[in-house]
Amino acid sequence: MQEAGVQPDKATCNILVEKCCKTRETWAMTHILQYMKENRFVLRYPVYLEALETLKVASESDVLLRQVNPHFSIERANKDEIDDCNAISTDIESVIDGRLVLHFLRRKNFVAVDYLLSYMMDKNTRLDSRIISTVIEVNSAHCRPTGALLAFEYGVKMGLRIERTAYLALIGVFIRTNSYPKVMHIVEEMIRAEISLGTYLGALLIYRLGCVRKPGSSAKIFDSLPDEQKNTATYTALIAAYFSSGNTDKGLKMFTEMKRKGVRAALGTYNVLLSGLEKGGRVHEVECFRREKKNLQGDGRFEDTVPLEEMICNRLFAGDAVS
Repeated sequence: MQEAGVQPDKATCNILVEKCCKTRETWAMTHILQYMKENRFVLRYPVYLEALETLKVASESDVLLRQVNPHFSIERANKDEIDDCNAISTDIESVIDGRLVLHFLRRKNFVAVDYLLSYMMDKNTRLDSRIISTVIEVNSAHCRPTGALLAFEYGVKMGLRIERTAYLALIGVFIRTNSYPKVMHIVEEMIRAEISLGTYLGALLIYRLGCVRKPGSSAKIFDSLPDEQKNTATYTALIAAYFSSGNTDKGLKMFTEMKRKGVRAALGTYNVLLSGLEKGGRVHEVECFRREKKNLQGDGRFEDTVPLEEMICNRLFAGDAVS
């Protein structure tokens, strides 16, 4: 940590000493105690008791420990208290690591969090999935894509089930930075974990990937959706993706498939069709679809009777939807 420019505070030192006790790394404990002595930090009493017992078992001197904590009496360190301190779960090392990560996260010491995650990834130390999800979300909220991605890769390597909100935060970060290969990597992991994209996010990603000339990735996301999410919004997004990529024929083919599957076209669908066909110089088709759009507008459907997927489609593709 010090090599990374991170100076531990009192709380961090307590957590580190506790971890050293669990792993029996007395050499590391000595280094931390020396640092505490120089900075006039003291241990919490339960940690002091545990450190005292650890040094005793290792047949090592406790002089430095007592110098750091002169306010603790030798007589207080009885065996019952030490046993109470040791009555904790078998995965205590992971718990302590998690506490340390959250401690640095609360202090917004992101460099220290990155350092710890890298270290734990090398050592195959497993953290709780909720902690990793929190790290991803906080890094994303503070515009730290590198830190968020590191936590994500840690979660993938350890086989953790990352929460949907963390996936969404991470996807948002990389959409904003136009890092679409990373977006696809995250989406693929999301699909592998059987976490639903949902209609809105699915349609948005399909369309945005088309805008950056990646219709193959758009189609891959569309194909991965469950049947109930292959609806007006996502079909329209894929049509828009093909049009944005300059593939007018494939866009029209997708519209034909959409109708064949009984998926209703919305006003947003016709906005996409008219915009894409006009840019492609397909005058005859433009006039045909313009009439269909007018017929749809004449249906007189009220907003509260429009299905959710059509509402999403109309919101996403309210105007000129083809770039």
